[in-house]
Amino acid sequence: MAKKLPCKQMRLYLCTWNVGGSKPDLDFTDVLDLQNSKHPDLYCIGLQEIDVQDLSLEEHPWSKALTACLGSRGYVRLKVRRMRGVMTIVFAKRTLLPYITSIEAEATKTGFGGWWGNKGGASVRLDLFGMNLIIVNCHLAAHREKIQERIIDFDSILDNQKFKDEDVDNILDHDYVFWMGDLNFRLEDLTYEEAIRHIEKGNLTKLLTYDQLKQCKEEGLIYEDFQEGRITFPPTYKFDKGTDTYDTSKKKRVPAWCDRILWHSYHESYGTVSLDVKQLDYRSHPKYRISDHKPVTSQVDIQVFGKPPPSPVKFHMILKWYMSQASTLTYTMKAKSFSTDWIGLYKADFRSFNEYVSYIYAEGGAEEHGDRGVMMEFPASQVRVAAGHYVLCYLTKNYSLQGITNEFMICP
Repeated sequence: MAKKLPCKQMRLYLCTWNVGGSKPDLDFTDVLDLQNSKHPDLYCIGLQEIDVQDLSLEEHPWSKALTACLGSRGYVRLKVRRMRGVMTIVFAKRTLLPYITSIEAEATKTGFGGWWGNKGGASVRLDLFGMNLIIVNCHLAAHREKIQERIIDFDSILDNQKFKDEDVDNILDHDYVFWMGDLNFRLEDLTYEEAIRHIEKGNLTKLLTYDQLKQCKEEGLIYEDFQEGRITFPPTYKFDKGTDTYDTSKKKRVPAWCDRILWHSYHESYGTVSLDVKQLDYRSHPKYRISDHKPVTSQVDIQVFGKPPPSPVKFHMILKWYMSQASTLTYTMKAKSFSTDWIGLYKADFRSFNEYVSYIYAEGGAEEHGDRGVMMEFPASQVRVAAGHYVLCYLTKNYSLQGITNEFMICP
């Protein structure tokens, strides 16, 4: 009889939102379900059409606003991947950081034949409790007649994104794939007036029979083997900005479910732990009127190992350090290390990995020391900080977390 492996559930909150170039001057309570007493383990947020005039990454207004909001609630921003107007951001509960490793990000441009980043996909992948997952946020080709272009965009994102792990170097190699964004699929063979009548009468089931994405999935043209929850909300595009009224311009674009969240996992088991996605809700948030799109969210539970594999870097326990005094740390390395890896000193309540107080470079080839580990010194000049609670994080040059210490005091 196979040994029964412990398993546990992790909850993900997924959000896709075409913000139409607007600033984040708003209350996130509804769109992030902040009033819910059950807080998710990960927030995975995909934005499209963010302001391209502000080309900074870490300090972009949307990234800053979301980090301030979720950081004050015990979350750490793991990664941001920006591609012009597309931004993917992943946050995790701070308490989960010891169980998250191998964070990577990629992006694929599909606009103007792959030359421009106004369309395409930005992805963040990571290992969580021994399972790997990836969040793909994309903005596919616009306009009702551009079905083939959307399929080409989808295939380009799948074909072009490669990751460092040789066993999981493609998007579909991951245990769990969550794909969301402004997919731009429209309603086929339906006039604006006909669509409005269906919406007003609540005939969403009938209206969905005209949905291009569902039609293409049924024909095996795109998102084959992906699943999507039951849609019970009205089309999320296109509204007059600042209103809940569908497009009243001369173009009178037909309302459509452009904003979608889908997932993919294989019917596989690791011992007695099976890959499993349980969707808890799938809804839109009509109260937000900053864009011609409404945000769409979903909460899902996924199954992971109850006892994760050891992190690539394991730190020895740190009891306390003292301000402006040289201090030592010891760690063992189970993966290949590089001289560009670094160890950052963070306040215990840090909100993102770029908030380090100080840092030192790690030792390249540390894995050769085996179980003896590596002892390093944090110079006194790097411990000139205020007294308080801190942690050390071992990161690669791309801010991929490899290990984290216990929380410790730096004393006067």
